[in-house]
Amino acid sequence: MIFADLALTRFQAIMESLNNGGILAEGVVAPHLLLEKVKEKNYEVCVVSLLLGTSGSFDLISQLRSVSKNKNLRIIVFSRQIQRSNIENSIKAGANDFIAEPFEVEGLFQRILYHLGSVTMIDSEGYEDKEVSSNTSTAYLNLLLECSEILSHSPKGHGHAAFMQILMKVATLLDSNRASLMLIEKESNTGIVLASSDDPAFRDFPISLIKYPEILHVLHTGNFVLVEDVSKNILTANIQKQVKSIQIGSLMVFPVRYHNEVIGVLTIKRRQQKKPPGLDEIRIIQAIANTTAAHSNIRAILRRAYREFGKPQPVA
Repeated sequence: MIFADLALTRFQAIMESLNNGGILAEGVVAPHLLLEKVKEKNYEVCVVSLLLGTSGSFDLISQLRSVSKNKNLRIIVFSRQIQRSNIENSIKAGANDFIAEPFEVEGLFQRILYHLGSVTMIDSEGYEDKEVSSNTSTAYLNLLLECSEILSHSPKGHGHAAFMQILMKVATLLDSNRASLMLIEKESNTGIVLASSDDPAFRDFPISLIKYPEILHVLHTGNFVLVEDVSKNILTANIQKQVKSIQIGSLMVFPVRYHNEVIGVLTIKRRQQKKPPGLDEIRIIQAIANTTAAHSNIRAILRRAYREFGKPQPVA
């Protein structure tokens, strides 16, 4: 993707995060350079200032749409001039989105990740409170009950064993070669893998979130992500380079919510490219992720207390 603005410093953090995650992100400060770049390279997203155009703000958008090598280029325009006419004219000229300045970097990053789809993403609002269809697999309903019972009978200090049981059951039902539960530490942009279905000894392992844009996507949007073929999705095209210990064909990432805050994720990796389960089954998997929230939050509190009063923990 490419950023075009007279001052690129405010985009440096986003560009570094995307580049570290395997997504090419570049910047230019002049309209003619922008047009040259989009002619040469197959960018997925262009973030451009409405004030960058010299011959006319909307003309630049039209030119981008006309000369872009990628005819499906997603153009995100930003400006302090948020009159309705500017927004409408930007869209008419070929823009896909309009962002008002000043904007928060995290909010812009969320919009970029959305346009970098094609992940399958369903908003949590409006589906979690619906009744489960009579066609829903009994195996998924039984799994939800079993997971709830495992957590309710888990002795104090044995959270890892409970997580392992749940993840192994999830992995078996979904034919997954790795199901993992992860805490998110936003202040350090770090994920802490609490447990993984394929290795009982693997626990409390820190990872850098900037290497995993699909997890950042869930963190910023609060929605789950379903990728049928990781090799054909820009968010996950480089995931096999990051995870070399197993073969990954398809991927599902679910938010773990506690008091309406995403505190972690449940990731389900499968060896082959596979379509995700039906909507009812997905909702049950999301419910299973949420059942782990209270136990996960306890772990988060303990980690914060350890950092404040104990020895600092290294992050890989």
